[in-house]
Amino acid sequence: MGVTGAETATGLGSDLVDVAALPLDALDALPDTVLGDLLRRVVADALTPGAEPLAAFQSSLGR
Repeated sequence: MGVTGAETATGLGSDLVDVAALPLDALDALPDTVLGDLLRRVVADALTPGAEPLAAFQSSLGR
């Protein structure tokens, strides 16, 4: 897993985390950081058939 600050095809700078080479069984070995927790949650949600995506926000447009 690496963090890059590479230029994108559009020329804009981007700070992306490359997790392409991270094996799924290595998720448990990741430290208890926000990124580690997020990656574990994303994989668990994807592998759990009954998981439903949830998005919550408050909009002042409808008031």
